[in-house]
Amino acid sequence: MIRRRLISAITTGATLAGGSALAQPAQQAMTDEIVVTGRYQADKLSTPQHALPLVDTPQSVTVIADDMMAEQGRRTLRDAMRNITGVSFQAGEGNPPGGSDAFNVRGFSARDDIFVDGIRDPGNYFRDPFYAERIEVTKGPASAFAGRGNVGGTVNIVTRQPQMKNRIGGEVGVGTASFYRGTADINQVVNADAGIAVRLTAMAHSAGEPGRDHVENKRWALAPSVGFGLDGDTKIILSYLHLRQDDRPDAGLPNGRNFSLGGSGFEGRVAPVDRSNFYGYATDYRDVETNTVTARIEHNFSDSLSIGNITRYARVHNDQIISSPRFVGTVTSLGPNTQAVGNRKPRNQVDQLFINQTNLTATFDTGAIKHTLVVGGEYVDESNENRRRLDANGPATSLFNPVLQSAAPIAYNGTRARTDVESAALYVFDTIELTEQWNIVAGLRHDWVKTRARGFDDVGTLPNFAIDYTIKDSEWSGNAGLVFKPTTNSSLYVAYGTSFEPGSGAEVVQLAGGNNNPPVTGANFFVEPETSQAWEAGAKVELMDGALQLSTALFQIMRDNARTPGVNPGDPAVVLDGAQRVRGLEVQAVGRVTARWNLFAGYTHLDGKVTRSNRPFEVGQRLDGAPAHSASVWTSYAVTDDLLVGGGMQYTSRRNSNVRASATADFVIVTPSYTVFDAFAEYQLTDRVSLRANVYNIGNETYFYSFASGQSIPAASRSGTLTLSFEM
Repeated sequence: MIRRRLISAITTGATLAGGSALAQPAQQAMTDEIVVTGRYQADKLSTPQHALPLVDTPQSVTVIADDMMAEQGRRTLRDAMRNITGVSFQAGEGNPPGGSDAFNVRGFSARDDIFVDGIRDPGNYFRDPFYAERIEVTKGPASAFAGRGNVGGTVNIVTRQPQMKNRIGGEVGVGTASFYRGTADINQVVNADAGIAVRLTAMAHSAGEPGRDHVENKRWALAPSVGFGLDGDTKIILSYLHLRQDDRPDAGLPNGRNFSLGGSGFEGRVAPVDRSNFYGYATDYRDVETNTVTARIEHNFSDSLSIGNITRYARVHNDQIISSPRFVGTVTSLGPNTQAVGNRKPRNQVDQLFINQTNLTATFDTGAIKHTLVVGGEYVDESNENRRRLDANGPATSLFNPVLQSAAPIAYNGTRARTDVESAALYVFDTIELTEQWNIVAGLRHDWVKTRARGFDDVGTLPNFAIDYTIKDSEWSGNAGLVFKPTTNSSLYVAYGTSFEPGSGAEVVQLAGGNNNPPVTGANFFVEPETSQAWEAGAKVELMDGALQLSTALFQIMRDNARTPGVNPGDPAVVLDGAQRVRGLEVQAVGRVTARWNLFAGYTHLDGKVTRSNRPFEVGQRLDGAPAHSASVWTSYAVTDDLLVGGGMQYTSRRNSNVRASATADFVIVTPSYTVFDAFAEYQLTDRVSLRANVYNIGNETYFYSFASGQSIPAASRSGTLTLSFEM
């Protein structure tokens, strides 16, 4: 995609004007033109509940802009999320499956907290941002905005919509490790008078994984959309996504989690083997089909009153066998004779989602006070069903010199595990502009959630597997923020938010086929929701007349009723007597430093730990996936009108993967820290064609981007791509 844009600058180097039109006031002298890329910076969030500009929004927010994703060579949601500090990735095992985006934000799982255009998206697939305009990440508890979950943060993918402008664009790329990728973005005005336009975005991708043996990633997608009345008071947009994935998945290298390794020096570490080692099988596969239909209707009654409705149906079918590496037998040390085996974890799961959300937005004054009021409601019906095949080990191989071999098929064992979550919510938000210096943002939401967990014995051989449990939860959530503006381009704020997490998630209800136990026990299912509260205080300022935004925040998230085993007489098996706490600092700089220099930089410190648990070994331990330090920098510089160069760095300190304990020992499984550097150069061949070269992991660092208790997955080794972009 061509991101070059002409702006005017004063020869003395005066600062640029802010806002969407980056130009100096007309009365100032303009003498020369320079070419720069987009700003990386967004003005505000896309959801109606967030009415203020980002500089005045009382919450930590990071937006990954389209220009930056293009410079980095967008491929997956995970690629974009690597820019977000305070985020770590889970490798996934059987539950949740290794076929979905799974990550932690500020130490808490956000696998089910992914949204597309402001409403919930099923979590069981890897997302490709080929059709994304930008990605918005809001930090901290946000159930008032988004319902259940949303403890550490929420991810919202804003998609490309039809526009009243003809356009044809795309990219074609090749690279190391058999990388081939093509994308297209076509927008066509059908009827200008009626405001009708169609848009088609498409993608085809095929690649290995640099530095990893036998891993394959193939996918293609189509995302057509049509808009009616785009320039009028009533606007209708219909969109569809079809995505197919056909991979040989990667479960990485085994972690030394066996208690028999205690005292060997290998306990709690990733096995010291070559990072290219693959412990899966030639017969491993991941076949995912995603279909999503969305209808959006918006009507403006006047300049101060509007209503919007969005309806979505989504179906994701994930059929896979992914082999998690394990040591063979009782190992007390690791040597040339140690063997490994792939613990094959099948999944044949269908996730379905129906959601309908309506928002009424009104702006009005009460005396000298201005209000932006959003009143809305939401209905969600979501189901997840897995036709179970039990986990099974494949053939053994050498730990240090594995060979690729086939494994026998795994048959359906006649059982199904299913969850159904039905929820309804009502909410109200008011953005109150008291004066030019003081704002209040407040929101209140009530959710009614009914969760049903079932186990089906279709062949009549496992009657104990058949269960049918239902629980109903009713929860209030709230967010409030007070904003003080010392100047028109800065703000200070304090904010408070809550969230709740019912027992319907993958961490509670086991849909996978590890054994023939029921998907959940009554003692584990009939538990009140976990709740969390957070405080945040921060400051934001726009410099360079709005072109550069700096922000910082101090925050604390408390979960005072975390799940933990019951230990007192009369306790059920699971009680809400645990506690977890995250304290942290976040700093961010996003935007344009000079007319030619763009910057995206962030740092997060997390002090996340278990403060109370009925398992004594957990107390004082760091939360899984909560690095103490993480930093990210991406920058670009227009050397000439036609040459753009840049690159970035990402640092993440060591992370806990899991705390393991037995009756006689416990130890922490740790994924080590890493620093990785990337770079790119882009040359404008013509006004409509550019060529970009990207080099990733310049230092060929061995590091692990995602992990679980049993395994850690190496990130790509040094690699490169060459991409031709065009726009007409």
